[in-house]
Amino acid sequence: MQFNVAQLLKEPTGATRRYRIDESLEGLDEELKFLGHLIGEIQLLRTNSGILVTGSFRTVVQTICNRCIEPIVMPVQFEIEESFRPLTEVYTGRYIHPDEFEGSEADLEDEALLIDEHHILSLAEVVRQSIWLALPMYPSCNWQGTGQCPNLTKRLIELGELEDIEFSVGNEKPHEHEEIDPRWAALLKLRGNQESTDETV
Repeated sequence: MQFNVAQLLKEPTGATRRYRIDESLEGLDEELKFLGHLIGEIQLLRTNSGILVTGSFRTVVQTICNRCIEPIVMPVQFEIEESFRPLTEVYTGRYIHPDEFEGSEADLEDEALLIDEHHILSLAEVVRQSIWLALPMYPSCNWQGTGQCPNLTKRLIELGELEDIEFSVGNEKPHEHEEIDPRWAALLKLRGNQESTDETV
């Protein structure tokens, strides 16, 4: 995900380059397990202050279900649009101070958006951050569909969260085969414990 843009920086505003991307993401982020290459297309556009990069990408990530803590496979799609500024002048090698560019101080000082002194533009950090932003905050086994996580009940049983859950409305108990919504299981257990405490007071 590195591009030598020396020649593009020598060209007039409006000059472009287009690339197809098919690269391994191994080593990009220690906390993410990638199950496929990064696939996509990008365009590099020469601007009066540097290079504007736009593109769309897709890949596949293995993550953990937020409910049952089981591994799940998750397709990820995202787009980028970022302006990169050169660290040095391409003809003379002169260091270009951030004050010579327009833009927010945060963007101008962001190392991920710098074209280095060898005129290499790297998309690695931008792609890494974009993948994290594209992932759901609470991934689950069926995060793209409806219904409950299919492994939740199994996991709660393994953790002992579904043991000895009882309902009590007066002296009545639920039907023997009545299903308990797993999402309420832990709360119902707490409710049972609270009722037992009240009876002993």
